[in-house]
Amino acid sequence: MSRGGKKGARLGTRLRGKLQADYNRRGKSRYSLWYVYSPKGRRDFVLHGDLRHGHFLHAESDPDVDFVDYAPHDRVARLVGEVLSECVDAEIRLVDGTVVWRSVRSTSSVRKVSAARANLEHLIAQRAHKDLPARIETWTEQEIYAQPVRIQNWNRLLAWVAQARQWPLHELGNEVAILLHTHAEVLLQDVLSLGKDDHKGLYVAALLQGVQYGRFGSDLHEQPFSMRSRFYLTEAVK
Repeated sequence: MSRGGKKGARLGTRLRGKLQADYNRRGKSRYSLWYVYSPKGRRDFVLHGDLRHGHFLHAESDPDVDFVDYAPHDRVARLVGEVLSECVDAEIRLVDGTVVWRSVRSTSSVRKVSAARANLEHLIAQRAHKDLPARIETWTEQEIYAQPVRIQNWNRLLAWVAQARQWPLHELGNEVAILLHTHAEVLLQDVLSLGKDDHKGLYVAALLQGVQYGRFGSDLHEQPFSMRSRFYLTEAVK
């Protein structure tokens, strides 16, 4: 316990420093700062603004997304320069290996970065550097909030997954997969029955991790999360 406490203290010190730097960067702006853990990015991030937080929830729940860097500024700046890097808010790697840059903007501010985006599109089309992505996309509230139930659910559920970040979930995920192989469809309450009281949350985290990466399907994009939420194996793993 003492070793864990010391590690936690050092982490807390680092987080306070990071958050203070981001508050300073925000200046007089009034947008929210979101401190999140990304299972797909495998680290913590500070997100500037509610729209970027909404994009985070969408990307983390997208089974086509394998890896995300929500703070790619330094890498992008080395490739295309400081000015053009300002319109890139996330670097996405899809499950097929395709790398995509995303600019996350409100519909009212898309025009402000249209010139920078056009320059980036030109550089990408010309393959000016081998490490440039396949394309750049602009995501607004229209794409991000097209499924509001999905965003509301994962706003709750990613915190659940984050709490299990230090636990090896592979074996628990295998037990969940066996349950899904045995039954065409199960409810959340069926998954909870796999574990003892002190491990039920870990089974849920393993289940949700499987949903994130497309191993398990669910109704979480259409129905509010509850004990009656439905889960099943996807066609790819049957």
